[in-house]
Amino acid sequence: MKKHVKALALSLCCLMGLATVACSNPTPTGPVGPTGPKDGSIYTKDAVIYDVDAIEMITGDALDRTIDDNGNKFRYMSRNYLKFKDDDLAGTDNGHMFYSEKYQKMFLLFGDTYTSNRSGESESGEDYTLREWLSNFMAITTDMDLNDGLEFDDVHRDANGKAAAIIEGKHFEVSDCVANGLERTKINQGGIEVPKGYAGYGTLYSFYESVRNFGTGGTWRVNYQGAIKSTDGGVTWERVHDLTWFDTATNKFKYCLYSAAEEVSQATDISITSESQITDQMIAEAREKIPNAEQRVNPYFDQCYPLDGKDGYMYLFGRASGRQHGIKVARVTWDNIEKFEEYEYYCGNEGATSAKPYGDMSKPIWKKGYEGLKAINNHEVGYVFAHGQDEVTSSFSAMYNEYLGKWMIVYYQPPNFASGNNVFMSPQKVGFRLSDVPWGNYGKFHTIMEQDFFAPEGVNTGDGDILEFKGYDFDEKGFAQNENDIASSFKSNKAIKLYGGFVHEKYQEENGKIFYIIITLDGIYNSALFRVTLN
Repeated sequence: MKKHVKALALSLCCLMGLATVACSNPTPTGPVGPTGPKDGSIYTKDAVIYDVDAIEMITGDALDRTIDDNGNKFRYMSRNYLKFKDDDLAGTDNGHMFYSEKYQKMFLLFGDTYTSNRSGESESGEDYTLREWLSNFMAITTDMDLNDGLEFDDVHRDANGKAAAIIEGKHFEVSDCVANGLERTKINQGGIEVPKGYAGYGTLYSFYESVRNFGTGGTWRVNYQGAIKSTDGGVTWERVHDLTWFDTATNKFKYCLYSAAEEVSQATDISITSESQITDQMIAEAREKIPNAEQRVNPYFDQCYPLDGKDGYMYLFGRASGRQHGIKVARVTWDNIEKFEEYEYYCGNEGATSAKPYGDMSKPIWKKGYEGLKAINNHEVGYVFAHGQDEVTSSFSAMYNEYLGKWMIVYYQPPNFASGNNVFMSPQKVGFRLSDVPWGNYGKFHTIMEQDFFAPEGVNTGDGDILEFKGYDFDEKGFAQNENDIASSFKSNKAIKLYGGFVHEKYQEENGKIFYIIITLDGIYNSALFRVTLN
């Protein structure tokens, strides 16, 4: 790695307090044991993982943000923000990746994105206020060597050349969303390209959630899961109406159905503000686009992530809204990707007994269409993780890792929330599970990084030491220049939090011994790139 990249690992290690014992040398030289490399940088106590290095912030502007009760601030930026400064994509999260072989490009899907509103430089101390809100944005890159960071070539733009969401949310007020079931935003959960050798080669698909409202304690409500496609390399997108799953058929379903039947060009239409405005004719037209709507209800597919199984199938991992649920999975042949009734849902395996509840993993049971969707509603062994647990997962992605010879689901394991007060409690972790086949079962959780509860004095590393890492001036790569650039202590309720776990098989080195991961730093609401080296 380049010297400046090595320095960044030290900086972010000290900034975040990521289950680390030492921050002295970003390149581990000691043997891996119960406590990790003897002199490693960011590392975990998981024997599968050798080292984790911070590379750079890939999103974010140069604003000052208040981080403690005394008004002390810190500064950060990213080169991608500076490169597209006129677009002013100041704050965002996520970073789902999918690659197009036909167009030789990587696409990155980010979540709710906000622009800044400044009349002067960030050093002037002006407050951060919102000027514009995009429900999502898509970055495009041909940068395939991430050792020195990830540079965007461009971002998705509308016909006028302005940065734009690939499908925009309606952005109704929270109170109206709660009362009338309206839509707050749309967030893309993943994308995929039809591979070479199949009809539709080069067609891009992205799956998104229509969010009704966000609650406390990592909860939110989804109206429906939808999909869009592009046949011109991501320049324009259109709705695929048959790919629609609903969260409920009882609570404001009339509005959900009407909204799900919209075209991409209608995504910002806010003329309908209650179900009383939706006529029978509107519903009839919606049912033509989305037949058998009530049979499409399954909360386990509120949020969907697609994966090429390399066996003629696209696998679609699904989970319920919020951060409190486990993952289930469906599959479909590539030639039938747009046909809802052709999707098959995983319902466990043959040979299951009380002594061997998962049965024979090589003999999965798949049930097709509406019947399959109904079957997994209460089918505990339909979860892809070991033991069938409905384990809390969030912000996940998946890929095949050739070095391990395993399929890998990477995700954020949320903390336990204190009495629904949206207070983060230990532990927060990002890690992965491994499986021999795409549908599971995915075994032990391997921690890439974790973050302890921030103590008022500094960061509790978990080994009895308190590291007094505080505010920083950030360099052009988006990380603290050095640990002496101290402004004030982090407060426990203002600490930087992490979530996400976004990977892609194209961003691997040495046959997967090294892979790159994007993780969101919630305290500054932007995404960072890390390098993971396996043991």
